[in-house]
Amino acid sequence: MPWCCHPTRRQFLQWAALVAASPILSAVADRDWAYGQASGPALPVNLELVTLTETTAILTWFTGDPTQPDPMGRLAPVPSDTEVLLGTSPASMTTVLHDAALTPYHYAEISGLEPGQTYFFVARSGGVPATPAVSGFGSPIGTSTLNAFPAGPFVFTTPQPPPGRFLFAVALCNDLHLGETVAGLATTQAGQGIPPGVSQLPGLPPYPEVMAAALGREARARGADVLVAAGDVSSEGSAVDLGNAKHFLDQFGPYGAGYFVTRGNHDRPHTGDAAASCSPSPAAPDHHDCFGDVFFPGRRPWFSQDVFGLRLLGLDTYDKIGTGGDNGVLSDEQWAFVRDQLSQDKDQPTLVAGHHPVTLEASLTTVGVPLGFDMDTQQAMALEQLYAATPGVFLHHSGHTHRNKRTVSTTAPGVVFQEVGAVKEYPGGFHLLRVFTGGYALNFYKFRDELAQEWSERSRPEYLGLAPFYVFGNAADRNSMVERDLSGLTPGPSAAPAPSETGRGAVAAGTLAATGGASGPAVAGAAALAAGLAAETWLRHNR
Repeated sequence: MPWCCHPTRRQFLQWAALVAASPILSAVADRDWAYGQASGPALPVNLELVTLTETTAILTWFTGDPTQPDPMGRLAPVPSDTEVLLGTSPASMTTVLHDAALTPYHYAEISGLEPGQTYFFVARSGGVPATPAVSGFGSPIGTSTLNAFPAGPFVFTTPQPPPGRFLFAVALCNDLHLGETVAGLATTQAGQGIPPGVSQLPGLPPYPEVMAAALGREARARGADVLVAAGDVSSEGSAVDLGNAKHFLDQFGPYGAGYFVTRGNHDRPHTGDAAASCSPSPAAPDHHDCFGDVFFPGRRPWFSQDVFGLRLLGLDTYDKIGTGGDNGVLSDEQWAFVRDQLSQDKDQPTLVAGHHPVTLEASLTTVGVPLGFDMDTQQAMALEQLYAATPGVFLHHSGHTHRNKRTVSTTAPGVVFQEVGAVKEYPGGFHLLRVFTGGYALNFYKFRDELAQEWSERSRPEYLGLAPFYVFGNAADRNSMVERDLSGLTPGPSAAPAPSETGRGAVAAGTLAATGGASGPAVAGAAALAAGLAAETWLRHNR
């Protein structure tokens, strides 16, 4: 959304920060640098502990040639082996996984761990220990912190499993952005992207398609019985892009039974030729609603669905005509529907999915436009009050911020509000909700597909390298367990026989295909940080 009239003081300061970082901007101008397979030294970097369940840990890292950085600071990829040493003490560490297949993208999945056990580990390639990624949350590789020994050993403690018997699993995802061609682009001035965005390498499939294709396959392989996509499945609501989104989601299962979709602000009714073939919006006939035509023909784009006894309540949180850059809202008609649904059997376990985050904590920690980007403040408060009066509501899934973030509400303390990282870019993945009779676990999974891992690595330096500080999240944002009585729910297909927490497709230690990883340099300096936050402001305002 372009600025009108004179810039505000805040906008002036934001652009001043960008000017201060102009040397960095000029250094990363060539976003289409196409790196090949380098033959130099393989430096293992950006080690991350992505997923930690009661019996499984997933580590990713990247090997690159530090002598061949591209203009965005990305190292030229160098294939190497994948090895993890693990033990219950530094002295007892032994090799538990070694894959000799060479790859720059390392995805080490270790299963068979003991719940509640502390482990020490070192990940390495070519015998060289991988160094952890820089993160705004200290260390992204476990409970240890960055210290004088960045090569490890590092430490993590596996959680306890949810009590009771496993029932079913739900994949939670959002922000596929089918049709997008440049990631991380906040705005354009005089034909120049600010900050410089990231495009796919020439000759490779469009990155939203790469990531969307991985979503259906990998969510199913992880044991998901149902998938929920909470908005922004398209880039700008065109008929082609929404049809393409449905094509990729259909690879998981049948719409309305295997998966469900809610609207995001990018999926709103649009004007222009790309949407002209779709039905006019009743609220504004010059706007055409392709999302409604594809996913909700002839009916309102909100719903309540029974899933193994669970009430799945899907919200349209951009229920209006607008530019997409302002707060999310529900119409009066939708509010009446939501109140009616939640008044029926208030104790029924309920999962709510809607694109815009709800809590005050979420809004205040949204970079750039606090209180102006998530759900309308008054409606958010009313929704939390409604949840507080409905004991069955236990989880609210949202997207929009493209980050992994877990927040709580003082008004509805029994509800976890989970923001899920975007499918379409770093870190690239989904949350798996595993439901047990005595509680549930939430775990974030990066895609392990080779092309998806390549794009995750390529898109990691978005916003001048600062994206990981905001979107990756801390350990609790990615992995959590909650005890709760869910014994009234019924088992889904994946419950018989009961899978491990990784579901179908679990990989035992020593048999892993090395197909993962992520990389990207840290951008140092106050000017770069200010520039990144300014860019985030533009992004949050224009999504």
